Amino acid sequence: MDPTMDARLARLEKRVRYLTIALASSVALLLWLGSVEWTPQVSDVLRARALILTDSIGRERVVIGAPVPEPRGARIASSTGMIIRDTGGVERFGLGLFPNGMMAMGFDAPEIPGTRGNRERINIVAGPNGLANIRFLNRQSAVAGYLALSDDDNLYLQMNAVSPRGAVWRQIGAVNDTIVVR
Repeated sequence: MDPTMDARLARLEKRVRYLTIALASSVALLLWLGSVEWTPQVSDVLRARALILTDSIGRERVVIGAPVPEPRGARIASSTGMIIRDTGGVERFGLGLFPNGMMAMGFDAPEIPGTRGNRERINIVAGPNGLANIRFLNRQSAVAGYLALSDDDNLYLQMNAVSPRGAVWRQIGAVNDTIVVR
């Protein structure tokens, strides 16, 4: 036999062995890939400092954060909590845990053209000292009243008003009532 023919045959046999090994490896890889579940992996935990949900046109509607991302000065202090905004981007609900331990929740009226002041109408607070209150503000941003747990651990309803005689507040409690005119 021709020596060049022997060399060519040896090279051809070597290539067939490599191709056989490559084919067997490919088949094994395909079989393994077929046995792997192709469903997307879902994590039980999502970690983030803030989550901002937007509506269909990209307006921020719900903001959750630790701390809540807010412009400087928008809150009495940085808080961990949530804000819900209306379609105009104006806050209508806020919930926050403050560094001093106070937990507060505020419900705001819609923005009314030509009016100024605090739009918050109801504020619910569990204070850092263990006391609690629900505060009601009128449309002039004045405190119209409280439902409050006071220092004596009794619940009081306090109503505030302005009369022709002056500022009046009345506090009604289970133990005593108070009326003050200034």
